Amino acid sequence: MTDLSFQPNPSRRNWRHALSAPLEIALVMGASLAAALWITPQISPGLADALGLTGSPRDLMAGAWALTQQFGVQYGVLAGLALVFALLRGRRSAPAYALATPTPKITHPVRYGLLLGLLISIIPSTVFILQDIAPIGADTPIWAALRDAPWDLDFWIFMAVGSFALVPLLEELGWRSYVLGRFLEGAAPGAALVATTALFALLHVQYLQADAAMMATFIGLVVGSVGLGFATLRAGTIWPAVIAHIMINFPLTTEGHAIRIGLAVIALIVWRKPIGSELVGLVRVLWRTSTLLALPLVMAVAAPALAMMIWPSGLPVIAATLAGLALGGGLIRRSAWARPKS
Repeated sequence: MTDLSFQPNPSRRNWRHALSAPLEIALVMGASLAAALWITPQISPGLADALGLTGSPRDLMAGAWALTQQFGVQYGVLAGLALVFALLRGRRSAPAYALATPTPKITHPVRYGLLLGLLISIIPSTVFILQDIAPIGADTPIWAALRDAPWDLDFWIFMAVGSFALVPLLEELGWRSYVLGRFLEGAAPGAALVATTALFALLHVQYLQADAAMMATFIGLVVGSVGLGFATLRAGTIWPAVIAHIMINFPLTTEGHAIRIGLAVIALIVWRKPIGSELVGLVRVLWRTSTLLALPLVMAVAAPALAMMIWPSGLPVIAATLAGLALGGGLIRRSAWARPKS
């Protein structure tokens, strides 16, 4: 049995939480995404303009400001709705959001995060090197726009906002802290991990193309999401995952990516036993019948989005129904993370 630190008391996990979790997550993450889609056209200059994708002169400082505005609205909505449910359901403690001090079970959380970052960056680093010396497909639009950009102060500020500093923190808070923790109330860790990874991957379907570079990038994204989620389950905190995420997103030259792959190989040799032990633990978490619950969980979260695509004019009705069910469930059932009433 793998020793996990981020999960509520299993005795408090039940089918009611399994039913209500997708409704709440669909509402919170859907509203967050809708807020981003709403604010993006109103930002001027927009990200595409700032990157020169529309023929305008490239201005990375303007791009950094555009992303800051988008993230402020997008994650502000997410945090606000998560706070509403925290107040309604009693999920109010730091450990309930993987924001506690790293568990003693992970004796070196910083090293854990650094090793994880090295290992799960092997795929994206390999893709980057191949794209530079023997292209296997197309670059993403952003990397295509940045490929010839000078690595000056403007570049580093833009990348800090849009890649290696702000994004890792926001995404870990949203996906591993909130979503994974909410799924854990009604599902076993394996199912919660797979469901969280699947939803995260669905938001990156732009990589699912008949293109080797894009497909490899998507595979790397899925592997990375599984690794970051498992690290959070093991450590009881998102901070090792944040460190690893920063390492993955940190911009490097072709030589830098080659060095990182070399360091990953060295790490695999030097720490082969603890790394092997963690991989065995991950397999044990995933290789359970209860993990199959991930499929209906993902389908339940995706159902409202599919309904809106089929019936666009019914958006207000669907949104109101979803909000009513999610909020009603929050009022009726306390969180599995909540402290028992004395």
